[in-house]
Formats: sequence, C-alpha cells, structure tokens
Amino acid sequence: MISIKLYNPETGDTNYYEQKKVPFGKIKKIIEFNKTQATKETELDLLQRKLDENGSLSKTEETKYLNLQTEVEFGMVDPMVELVVDLFNHPKVTKEAIYDGLDLSDGIQGLSDILTQAMGGKTDSAKK
Repeated sequence: MISIKLYNPETGDTNYYEQKKVPFGKIKKIIEFNKTQATKETELDLLQRKLDENGSLSKTEETKYLNLQTEVEFGMVDPMVELVVDLFNHPKVTKEAIYDGLDLSDGIQGLSDILTQAMGGKTDSAKK
C-alpha cells in the first residue's frame, strides 16, 4: 500500500490518498527510475574522484560533470513525480497536486518513501 497527503491551497484542506494495491507490472518503471538515478550518481562520483585526484577534468568531462550535478540534484524531480502519479492512478493525484500540495521540507523524501513502499520496503519514516 502507498499513501500521500496533499495540501490543497485553494481550499486549505489536506487530503489523504492511498492505493491499497500497486500492480506488480509497475515495478519495471520503479526499477528503471532507480537504475537511471544510480547510474547518474555513479558517473558523477567517478568524475568527482577524478577531479579530486587530478585537480582538473577535460572540457568534455567538465561539461558532463556540471550536467550530472544538476541532473542528480534536480533532474530526478519530474520523473519521480510522474512515476508517483502513475502509481496512484487517481484523478486527484496529479503532478500539479503534488507540486502544490507537498511541503518542501519533506517532498523528495516523501516521494522516495512512496517508491520504497510500492516495492514492499520499509521507509526511513516507518523505522522511526
């Protein structure tokens, strides 16, 4: 089961949505998202190590390094939100509702927890 609380700025209400069963077929999308993210993080880490060891990168590596930094930090947000919307398959759980309704302080962690829950894992929030 997955769940999400979304604040509605128009009404001032916080609405709770849950999806009791996530179809097994959705796991492929979650795995692809996680693989893409892990690959980018690994590439960034390798370039960071090279920079630390050599003190510089080639122009091509430098460009890739800067692009990967942005992608790892910010580029995962849209695909993660789209994946969560797909998992809920609910007309009121939309990209706009997530962007407007999740608090900035726990937005990324909340979305990450949903992906973990969808795969049957325990979240950091649940462990506390």
